[in-house]
Amino acid sequence: MAYLALYREWRPQTFQEIVGQKHVTRTLMNALAQDKVAHAYLFSGPRGTGKTTAAKILAKALNCEQRVGVEPCNTCDSCKGINQGTAMEVMEIDAASNRGIDEIRDLREKVKLSAARGKFKVYIIDEVHMLTPEAFNALLKTLEEPPEWVIFILATTEAHKIPLTILSRVQRFEFYRVPLEDIKTRLTEVVTALGRQAEAEAIQIIAQKAEGGLRDALSILDQCLVYEDPLGVEEVYQVLGMVGETYSAQLVDAFLTADYGQALECLAQGIEQGRDPRQILRELLEYLRQVLLYLTTRQSPVIGPHLLDKLVQQSQSCGLDRLLLWIEVLLKGEGQLKYALNARLAAELLIVEAIHQSHPGRVRSSESGQSHDSPADAAAAGTKGKNRIAALRKEENKPAAAQETQGRETVAGHSGRESLAEGSTVSSGTEVPAESSLRSEKETLPTVSNTGITLEEIIIKWPEILENIRQRKKSTHAFLLEGRPQSLDGNTLILVFRKGFSFHRDKVEQAENRSTIEAVLEELAGSRLALRAVLEDEAGGETQPDPGEEQDRQALIKRTVDVFGPEIVVIREDS
Repeated sequence: MAYLALYREWRPQTFQEIVGQKHVTRTLMNALAQDKVAHAYLFSGPRGTGKTTAAKILAKALNCEQRVGVEPCNTCDSCKGINQGTAMEVMEIDAASNRGIDEIRDLREKVKLSAARGKFKVYIIDEVHMLTPEAFNALLKTLEEPPEWVIFILATTEAHKIPLTILSRVQRFEFYRVPLEDIKTRLTEVVTALGRQAEAEAIQIIAQKAEGGLRDALSILDQCLVYEDPLGVEEVYQVLGMVGETYSAQLVDAFLTADYGQALECLAQGIEQGRDPRQILRELLEYLRQVLLYLTTRQSPVIGPHLLDKLVQQSQSCGLDRLLLWIEVLLKGEGQLKYALNARLAAELLIVEAIHQSHPGRVRSSESGQSHDSPADAAAAGTKGKNRIAALRKEENKPAAAQETQGRETVAGHSGRESLAEGSTVSSGTEVPAESSLRSEKETLPTVSNTGITLEEIIIKWPEILENIRQRKKSTHAFLLEGRPQSLDGNTLILVFRKGFSFHRDKVEQAENRSTIEAVLEELAGSRLALRAVLEDEAGGETQPDPGEEQDRQALIKRTVDVFGPEIVVIREDS
C-alpha cells in the first residue's frame, strides 16, 4: 500500500478528536442529540483548522447505522464508505474547479434524487467563495428550500466573499486558529505513537510555523521525520528553509552596535546557506515582533528557551523608539523587495538603512570595534558654525530698505549681530543658536501689516494670485474663479460672487481655503489681508463689473454679428 501522509492518517474520525474547535463540535453534537440539524451550514476559517473534517464527521453521524450517542461508529458500511471516499450519499465538490453555472445546474438536478443507502445526501462544497455570481444565484433557491433528505455544508477560507443572500440562508460556524499548546500536544502524541524521538524545541518551532493550522503542522512534521532520531532544531530549519532565530538574534546585535560589517556578513552567511534574502528579512521581522510584544506587554515571547534571556536583554538595550524605526524601515522595504531584480542588494540596502537611521552619522568598524563619526558628518559639523555666521553677516549687511519690507525682526537675530559687531570671533566648534530656535522666537513676535496696498493693485495682480493658488490647491482655485475683488475695507478684502454661487462663496469661507488664499495674498500683494466672501445682493454699494467678463461679452457679440449679420442680431440689455 502507498505511504499515507500524516495529516491523512491522523485526520480526526469523531467530534471528540477535533482539536481546538470545541465551540463548533459542542454545537453540532447538541444539534444531533436534539434532532435539530439545519439544512445548510457554512464553515469558515483559516486553512487546516478542521472545516472539511468536521463536515465529513457530521455526514457520518447523520448516516451511521450504529451511532454511539451522537458520534459515528466508524465501523458500519456507511462510515467506512465515507472514510474511503466511495459513499454515494456524500458528495464533496471543489468549487475552485467547478465554479460555473452549468455545474450548479447539474447539482440542482441531482439534488432531487433521494439517498441511495443512507438517510441523508450531504453536499460538501469546498472553497465555495470561488463560485461565480451566476452560480451563486443558481444555488439560491435550492439552498433555501432543499429536499428534506439533502444537507449542504459550505466551506471557505474567505467568508467575506460570500454574497449576503447566501449567508442569510445558512448557519455559520467560524473555525479558529488552533492554539499553539494544542498543536504541540498533538504533535507529541503523533511522534510518540510512531515510536520516534524529537526535541521539545523542534516540536515548538513546527507548531509556531504552522500558524494555527494543524494540518500544516502535521505536514511539516512528516517532512522532518525523514531525518534520523532525535529530530532537532537544525533539521526543522532545513526543512522550512529558514536561517533560525539564533541568526536573527545575531543580526539584532549588529543593529544595536551599528556594526554594518557584522550585519552584512550575517546576511552573506545566510545567503551562502541557500536561504532567500526575502526569507531572512521575514524571519528578522518576526523576531523583532516578539521583541515588540515583550517591550509593550511584557508577555513571554514565543521563542526558543535558549534565546529567551537574549531577547530580554536586547529589548532593554534598543528601547521602543529604535525598535519601531527598525520595523518601519524593514516593513516598507519588504513590500518592494519582492519586485527587486537583485534581491541580495535590496536586502543589504535595507539593513544598512535601518542601522543608519537609528544611529545617524555613526559607523562602527568590525576590525577595531570603535565607533566614530562618518567623514561626511564630521566635515558638516566642522563647517556648521562658519555657515551660520556667514548667514548672520549677510543678514546684517542687508540694506535698510530691504529689512523694512521684510516686516519682522527677531530678538535672537539682533543679539547675534551685536555680538559679531563688537569684534568677537567664533571658531568652528562654537555653538550657535539652532535655526529652529530662531524661527520659534521669530514666530512669537507680533507681525506688522502693511496697509498701503490698494484695490487697483490687487485687481492687477489677481491673475497671478489665482495661478499661485491653483499651484497650491486646485480645489480652492476652482471655487475662487467665480469670485472677484470688490472692495478693500481697511485690511479686509471683500470678494463678491454672483447670485446662484453661494456654494462657491461658502467653500471660500472655509478655514482651510481661506488660509490658503490669505497666505498667497500676503506673499504676492505684500500685505496681510483678511478675507470676506459675499454674494452680490449681500455686498454694500454698487458692484464693480469684471473687465474680463465685459471683454468676453463684446467678443461674443462681435462673432454673432459676423455669423448671422447685423440685420438679424438684436441685442437687449437685461434690466
